[in-house]
Amino acid sequence: DLIGQSPSLHAVTRQIELVAPTNSAVLILGESGTGKEVVAREIHRHSQRSERPLIKVNCAAVPRELYESEFFGHV
Repeated sequence: DLIGQSPSLHAVTRQIELVAPTNSAVLILGESGTGKEVVAREIHRHSQRSERPLIKVNCAAVPRELYESEFFGHV
């Protein structure tokens, strides 16, 4: 899904390749329309969980002070 040859896109691709094989939770931040969901799909596609469904959450519906506890299980 990622298309392009810019240095910035190559950096994002390298980061995806680093994090995808791990069992770590990832928080993707960015302005609206910057492709956060595309990055999430790429991480999922390259992960060990790729055969399972990817659950998308609208973070705007979760109060900022509850992010850590809701998504990562701790504050």
